[in-house]
Amino acid sequence: MYIGPFYFDTKELFLIILTILLAVAMYMGWDPAWFKTRDIFTIAILILFTKGLLPAIHNEAFFFVALCAIFLTLYLPIFQVVLFYFISFVLFRILRII
Repeated sequence: MYIGPFYFDTKELFLIILTILLAVAMYMGWDPAWFKTRDIFTIAILILFTKGLLPAIHNEAFFFVALCAIFLTLYLPIFQVVLFYFISFVLFRILRII
């Protein structure tokens, strides 16, 4: 499904549902166990943005980067996690892993 310059597959639809549910959880003031809702929401938006812009991404390597970024939110501030996400994404693109 195309929405402007973005292409969304069925995998991304689950990510869209996740961001909607996280937005509802933020609005209601609920926090999932161990995670901050705002940090996970930020990472989910970044993942959705990069997956939407680059539909030809290899899912296994991208899944590894996304999973590491999600678990790093347990220990690091969100700025460092976003920095890790973008640097690893750029390095993976340069090395043609993704």
